[in-house]
Amino acid sequence: EAARRSGRRIPVIFASTNKVYGGLPDVTVREEDDRCVPCDAGIRANGIDEACGLDFCTPYGCSKGAADQYVLDYAKSYNLPTAVLRMSCIYGPRQFGTEDQGWVAHFLLSALSGRPITIYGNGKQVRDILHVSDAVAAYRGVLARIDDIKGQAFNLGGGPGNAVSLRMLIEEIGELTGRNLAIRYDRERTGDQPFFVADTRKLEATLDWKAHVSWRDGVRDLADWLRRHRLEPEPARYVA
Repeated sequence: EAARRSGRRIPVIFASTNKVYGGLPDVTVREEDDRCVPCDAGIRANGIDEACGLDFCTPYGCSKGAADQYVLDYAKSYNLPTAVLRMSCIYGPRQFGTEDQGWVAHFLLSALSGRPITIYGNGKQVRDILHVSDAVAAYRGVLARIDDIKGQAFNLGGGPGNAVSLRMLIEEIGELTGRNLAIRYDRERTGDQPFFVADTRKLEATLDWKAHVSWRDGVRDLADWLRRHRLEPEPARYVA
């Protein structure tokens, strides 16, 4: 509203979330040893696209979903240059992960600090994790072409090539840290999607964008950063 009242064409790009699609109850999956796999061949190959119906679930999903729709509507109603990026799981340096946000960093920090990791559900939930450098490139690309693509929403994630289950990530973290991780399981959370991988073909075709950092390289990069900046003691400071 502040952008509209300014009288100038100020771009507004909203950081939305895959949670606007709800728990995806219509996406049937089968469970394999360490992950959930969609039964639909198209979703297995490409992921979930923007044609998926919106189904806000949980207060977090509702708040993100409402803003998502307002931002799109301001392009229709007021011709503002707005766009929405519905993000999957972004991770990378400077992510101070908590249990509720930034779970890749949270898992790594817990492992590096020797703390147990709690998994809600069976750990076979699949997400497409995207390194922050690739996410930033997408935002810059949207901004550069905002007048051409205003009023549109795009799914943003690592895509099928960076799809990983919680169990797969924990196994990788165990190898990176050389530790036997303490894992405990708790009940599944409301609205948790068994499988979400972003179909990013619309974004790729529109911006000539793609994810460059593989999930294993990206997790290693984040682990190195956390070791340097979150676990090493700060040098002593002397005041004359």
